[in-house]
Amino acid sequence: MSPARRALWGAAGAAAYLGAGAALGGWRPDPALLAAAGLAAWLAPRRWRPLALFAAPLLMVAAAYDAQRYWVGLRGAVHVAQPRAWELAWFGIGSGASRVTPAGFLQAHAAPWIDVLAGAAYLSYLAAFLGAAAWWRFGRRLAAAQDLMWQLLWINLAGYATYMAYPAAPPWYADRYGLGPAVLSAAPEAAGGARFDALLGVHAFRDFYAKNTNIFGAIPSLHVGQTFLLVIFAWRARSLRSAASAYFACVVFASVYLNHHYLVDGVVGSAYAAGVVLAMEAWRRRVPAGGAG
Repeated sequence: MSPARRALWGAAGAAAYLGAGAALGGWRPDPALLAAAGLAAWLAPRRWRPLALFAAPLLMVAAAYDAQRYWVGLRGAVHVAQPRAWELAWFGIGSGASRVTPAGFLQAHAAPWIDVLAGAAYLSYLAAFLGAAAWWRFGRRLAAAQDLMWQLLWINLAGYATYMAYPAAPPWYADRYGLGPAVLSAAPEAAGGARFDALLGVHAFRDFYAKNTNIFGAIPSLHVGQTFLLVIFAWRARSLRSAASAYFACVVFASVYLNHHYLVDGVVGSAYAAGVVLAMEAWRRRVPAGGAG
């Protein structure tokens, strides 16, 4: 494709994306930034195209996350009590009427130093994922690291689809609004992350969750699922095993400690990660040598 033709197709794609967003939800700066980044990746000089391809799945994840606002009203009935019942049955602490979820137990045993460590782990999950993927990419594992980035896209798309088919309330919502019919107008909250913000005098959790257009997207936990992708890759690549495993444990703990997820959510997220890896491997076996991908 000639440079002029490539530029024309890129500009047309960016304009179509921005036009669709404006028609559905009005003008916002986030889609404009995504369109600019996508166009830059598309027009990257030949020597930079491998890096642009490496970043492409991340841009698609960002676009899909932002686009949830357009179809969130089409989701199914919200499940509030069922996820909590599963958590109590499988991971509950105590017995009888005093049985509580791990998230509930940890809210009663919070400590400032844990708030800081858990908050840092939870906020850094995407940066950690990209840092590890870049480590492998520049460590002569280009093809495998590129697959990891595509796995990032597929687990997020699978997660967003599940949020529509099985909307589930997070533990903080159940604590605040109870287990009755879902309050669809409930605003997103930083939950336990507010303690992190208050301790450090920042608005990291508040600003991040203020952009959340679907608070009933608890199952699966994509924080846990994406981090488990790293663990799977690390053990296969025989590098960063200890670091990836330790970080995964921190993210699982933080997701519960900060009251954003039940352990059940993390189990499902990890299963999604394993499923995505197996599906990509099956697809790779079907693609002839030298074929697409």
